Amino acid sequence: MKDDLMKIFSYLIICLSLLLISCSDDQPTSPNPQNTTPPSPTLSDIQAKIFNSCASADCHSSSARRGNLVLESGQSHSNLVNVQSTLFPQFKRVQPGSGGNSLLIKILKGDVSPRMPLNRTPLSNDVIDSIEVWINAGALNN
Repeated sequence: MKDDLMKIFSYLIICLSLLLISCSDDQPTSPNPQNTTPPSPTLSDIQAKIFNSCASADCHSSSARRGNLVLESGQSHSNLVNVQSTLFPQFKRVQPGSGGNSLLIKILKGDVSPRMPLNRTPLSNDVIDSIEVWINAGALNN
């Protein structure tokens, strides 16, 4: 029985170690969205060039749900637009027509902490501006 407990304990330590390594700053688990060209101001392009990376990094996936936010394809619009933030209840995650008042823009620019993407190179101003143009144009599900 003691041997069985040691095996289970060893297995848990290995799993925990792998999890911590996969989330470290030195070994990103997904491509850095910084290397993409600025998306066109449509949700489908922002999804493909930015949000999919956030969702595949075990941060905003349906399994990880960091900040209670899922950014997977087909779910990002309903989880962002006109949704009150759980971390910053004074803001909507995305307030259509008002990028400057949207938490998404504030968190990408570093106006609030933690800045996203977490533990990665911040998005370029051009990329953030493109997302803000989408929001200012009404944050359509396009």
